[in-house]
Amino acid sequence: MKTSEFKEVINASVEKTWDVLFNQYGDIHIHNPSMPTSKYLYNATKGEINCSRHVTFDDRLFLEETITEADENKNFKVVAYKHNLPFLKEMSAIYEISSIGADKTEVKMTSSVSTSPGFMIYLMKGQLGKGLKQHLFGLKYYLETGKTVTKDNYSKIYKTHR
Repeated sequence: MKTSEFKEVINASVEKTWDVLFNQYGDIHIHNPSMPTSKYLYNATKGEINCSRHVTFDDRLFLEETITEADENKNFKVVAYKHNLPFLKEMSAIYEISSIGADKTEVKMTSSVSTSPGFMIYLMKGQLGKGLKQHLFGLKYYLETGKTVTKDNYSKIYKTHR
């Protein structure tokens, strides 16, 4: 699997960041502009180990993933178990959260992906990375302003909030 790492510094406490990223796991659409809808699966209401969510990218493409490991206010791992994303085979991510000052948190996301055929990872690397960077920036914006990030407002927000 190919591994990529992305980081974002957020002007919010570790606890607030954890609450949105982990406890509101099924509501990722509020801060990830590439996912217009998301919902909890199997009667879950908040993040916890084995909590699953269904997210959409558009009218056709979807992903279902679950939290497989967690250490409160520090890190958690998400593994995709069902999707219809072209060429993508296996996917997982580890989110690490650490305080770097008063109300300042660094979120590091390590994404692991495999493709079929294998060479597609090299062709898709840029597109996948762009989506993950947008996700972390959207998280930052949402935590700092309380406002939702969408595909339609992302570009304008990115230019003014950076």
